[in-house]
Amino acid sequence: MTVQVGNGVIHTGDAREVLRTLSPKSVHAIVTSPPYYGHRQYGTPPVDWGDWRGELGCEPTPELFIAHLTSALHEAHRVLRDDGSLYVVDMGRRQVVVL
Repeated sequence: MTVQVGNGVIHTGDAREVLRTLSPKSVHAIVTSPPYYGHRQYGTPPVDWGDWRGELGCEPTPELFIAHLTSALHEAHRVLRDDGSLYVVDMGRRQVVVL
């Protein structure tokens, strides 16, 4: 889903799908809250990752989880401007990490 807010746009959805639609170095800020590994199931439809099918965070090994999370973050890096910011939000623990 895409929502116009003032001069900006908010995109929501599967990060891999949404980010692939954006031009390189076109995004000022990304806010994300990726799931923990093995913490919970969110009930979203299974995703085909090529080497496994399921929800991010529910992979059979930590190594596979990191590989899948990294693939999304590589896309984030591709679209983020040189002066852009990536915010990784952990709402469950009430902390915000700015990378």
